[in-house]
Amino acid sequence: MHRPITRALGTAVAVLGLVCALVGGWFVTQLGTSGTATFTAAPGDSTLVLPPDVLNRTDSDVTVRATADGDAPVWMGLARPSDVDSVMQDAKAARAQGVSVTGWELETTTSGSGSADPQTYDLWQGETRGTGQAALTVTQDAAPQTLVVTAGDDARLSEVTMTVTDSGWSTRALVLLVVGLVLLVGGVYLAVRGGRGPRAGGPLEDGRESEDGRRDEAVETDAADGAVETDETQVLGTADATATPDTTDETGTPAQPADPTTKETR
Repeated sequence: MHRPITRALGTAVAVLGLVCALVGGWFVTQLGTSGTATFTAAPGDSTLVLPPDVLNRTDSDVTVRATADGDAPVWMGLARPSDVDSVMQDAKAARAQGVSVTGWELETTTSGSGSADPQTYDLWQGETRGTGQAALTVTQDAAPQTLVVTAGDDARLSEVTMTVTDSGWSTRALVLLVVGLVLLVGGVYLAVRGGRGPRAGGPLEDGRESEDGRRDEAVETDAADGAVETDETQVLGTADATATPDTTDETGTPAQPADPTTKETR
């Protein structure tokens, strides 16, 4: 693979890993190991309505807590969605549309201008009341259901929280964090490795030797051949000088070899 492509691929993988690690780490810090998420709303002087799209969105139990200003009475009622619609009709209410994980808020839309007193109806499958605050845990056995939260006359709901616990959320966040870190490390390795060229004289990516490598090898081969020839010439010259004796006499005339048949006369 060409170096620019390797660097580009490594950079892309590293960026993806960084994003996954940041998102996974953020969810881990927010949800904890138990996977508990809490969403908050401030209905004020409006009645809060939590429909099945929000209340029964998961299979986990949902705990709703409401706090009113001062010691005002707080009431909660749980019923079938169609029954709540018939009671509330055009009454002024803050109806939850969903949740926001960025601010951990209940997204609500206020609509209606009339008034209603839901406590007076005998249709609630579950209800609770308190002074200043109240809480109700909703299981998913009887879903779908709608929850209505209201305060007394001329009272305000300062805060309503919806808490959901799902251990699967924390598990998915941890997996996302780990996968992000692995991708980040792998991407950085590819980007750094792709920026390094091949070693001089070593094999290229397509399996061929570099021109510098072949040139260096040729020079070394020629030098070695020259050295061998020089040594051989020196050896031959030395051998010839040793095998041929000096046969000249003092006058410069070549000496004649002695006749082996001639005896020395005394």
